[in-house]
Amino acid sequence: MAKQEFNEDPAKTAYHANKRELLRKGLESGELSWREISEALPEEHLGEVELEVFLFTCRNLGIEVTGRPH
Repeated sequence: MAKQEFNEDPAKTAYHANKRELLRKGLESGELSWREISEALPEEHLGEVELEVFLFTCRNLGIEVTGRPH
């Protein structure tokens, strides 16, 4: 059923793909900038809880988040 939901809402699929791509990039370089995060993960899909989880994931993977939040 979840697969069907993603097929019906391309924005959700793009959001999750962007998040995976950001984490891959962060793992390769060891860091992500706030600018990269805000460009890849639009505010309408990234609430406070989702952002905290994403940042927690980055810390656990050893990815440093640089710069200042927008």
